[in-house]
Amino acid sequence: MQFAHLTDIHLPIGARPPISSILNKRVLGYLSWSRRRRRLHQQWAADALVADIMAQDVGAAIISGDLVNIALPEEFKDARDWLDEHFGDLPAIFAPGNHDTYVRTDWSETLGLLAPYMQGMRLGEQHERSANAFDDFPFEKKFAAAPGVSFIVANSAPSTAPGLASGRLGEAQLGRIRTMLQDAGARGDFRVLALHHPINAGVVGRRKALDDLTELQAVLSEVGVDLVLHGHAHVPLENSVDTPQGPAPVFGGGSASHPFGHGKYQPARYNLFSVKRDDGGAWKLSLTIRELNAETRAIETVAEQQYTRATSAAR
Repeated sequence: MQFAHLTDIHLPIGARPPISSILNKRVLGYLSWSRRRRRLHQQWAADALVADIMAQDVGAAIISGDLVNIALPEEFKDARDWLDEHFGDLPAIFAPGNHDTYVRTDWSETLGLLAPYMQGMRLGEQHERSANAFDDFPFEKKFAAAPGVSFIVANSAPSTAPGLASGRLGEAQLGRIRTMLQDAGARGDFRVLALHHPINAGVVGRRKALDDLTELQAVLSEVGVDLVLHGHAHVPLENSVDTPQGPAPVFGGGSASHPFGHGKYQPARYNLFSVKRDDGGAWKLSLTIRELNAETRAIETVAEQQYTRATSAAR
């Protein structure tokens, strides 16, 4: 199976919001968008990436957060339209980011509009259903086209105070992540964990970091994982995390809507993964990094990598 990973799309804010709707933390986000982010993030770049994804032999797409900017209901209506238009023929799953939970909101008017993209099995369930609350995570998604691959999608993005973009999974969610990974490992599945915040120390500053990073690393060290995908930093990152099967790759995606590279930033890009078993039963993971050439507006391969993961059931 091939699947794509993209992140931090930050679709544009449409009409200027009423003053009454931003008399909270949103005013800071709206000023940031108006003065800087609206030039950094261009929807045409994200549209070009998705068009390229659709031209590949891809079975699914994973979006690891920050689809919107300040969590206005109008933003989520536009985001749902964008997802339906661009991923109508391709299964897509979504892990919320800090901009998607920018302030406390009514679920049904905001993230709840994206519920079809946050759908999978919950712990102990045998049928699929959509997330129906901010804390209704993680969920596990499997695709008929990819037997043996389990996607576990977490919500690392509670609403935070002004000036903060930190993340937290919480004890209950960590416990469910442990059980889901353990069960998938017992089946010998290739296990993909997707969330918004980086899971490696020092990747982002303290005000943007995952508060219970150490606790999550302990879970992964205990029960294992085969691939971790995140966003948040807006720059492409490669790290690893210790597991019983050896270090597992951790990839942070660059923003999918940066048309140009500025300083530490790269032009819009996405990660294209392929997972399959070899004759000995080990998992082979291939990565192709596809990036926007802003001059030609073509999407080009800029790197390719290969990884091998022993199945957890075989250890």
